[in-house]
Amino acid sequence: MKKIYQLVCLALLLALTQKSYALACKKDGTQASDAITINTTIAVPNTLPKNTVLWRSDNYSISVTCWQDNYGYGKEYVYFYLSPRDQGLTILGPDLEVGINLNGTDLRCTQLSGCRVQLPILFQGCYVWAGCKDKAQTFPLNFNFFISKKSSPSPGKEGSLTGAVVYPAFQLDGGGGMNINPDSNFFMSLIGLNKMRYIACSSTLSVSPKTVDFGSIAAALAQADKVIKEVPFSITALKNCTSAYGLNARLTPVAATVADGYTLVPNNNSSVGISLLKQQGRSVIPFNKEFTLVENSRDQVVVSDFLAQLKWRTSKAILGPFNATATIDVFYK
Repeated sequence: MKKIYQLVCLALLLALTQKSYALACKKDGTQASDAITINTTIAVPNTLPKNTVLWRSDNYSISVTCWQDNYGYGKEYVYFYLSPRDQGLTILGPDLEVGINLNGTDLRCTQLSGCRVQLPILFQGCYVWAGCKDKAQTFPLNFNFFISKKSSPSPGKEGSLTGAVVYPAFQLDGGGGMNINPDSNFFMSLIGLNKMRYIACSSTLSVSPKTVDFGSIAAALAQADKVIKEVPFSITALKNCTSAYGLNARLTPVAATVADGYTLVPNNNSSVGISLLKQQGRSVIPFNKEFTLVENSRDQVVVSDFLAQLKWRTSKAILGPFNATATIDVFYK
């Protein structure tokens, strides 16, 4: 009877082993970890609603190589795990959540089953004792980090939001769960969340004029790179308290594309391009990247003056109207 019991236990152990799938994933095929540092202070109005994005990183693109590294694995997808060391979301406290924009989609752990996303990378199984690194798959991963407000408006709060300095943001692994071996699966950390603080009030922005109208343009004068016209406009920031903070902004194109990072090209007329300049110093404003809108101060009214510059992109004009829009995302500093 004892021998039968041992055989049954052994068979059960083998069955469990067959289903204990896992993967090895490395950045550039060898690197198991990396970190990105927040190099700026971030001010947060305590009246902002839940899920407001407080900060967003630059866009990153890395190359990842994954493979099944042991015998006995069946078919398995690669998974992207958010907050891999903090799936209870307690490390940062009640007010903050780290999210990931993965291939163009914002993801939050609180909105995902199991705090993970299945990637379209499938392995067919490994039945070789030495593992199956020869069947490794390499793929790009395009992402940016964002930090959002996890709590509802909380008037009266001021000061630091979290004491956490280093936060594990994501890890790549298989569907069976995360490998706790720190050298096996690539994970990314975010450093500097302790630079975030609550402030007493928010700012209201107004743009004047709301629509920049370039009027009629003579098509016969088209000449590549020639400035057609410059129209002034302003952005006013108002706040009802004297908390010291600054504002950064990010311009995102709508119904348009961006050439060279600085020129807005209307979808309905590619023969022209629009650049935005600060009137003082005439520095060009980037699109899809943060720039300083208001310097850190206690001023309750700040007016920033700009120029919308229209240029020809070609010597052959496309006749007809054109329009393009840019939305403004504001980040408190």
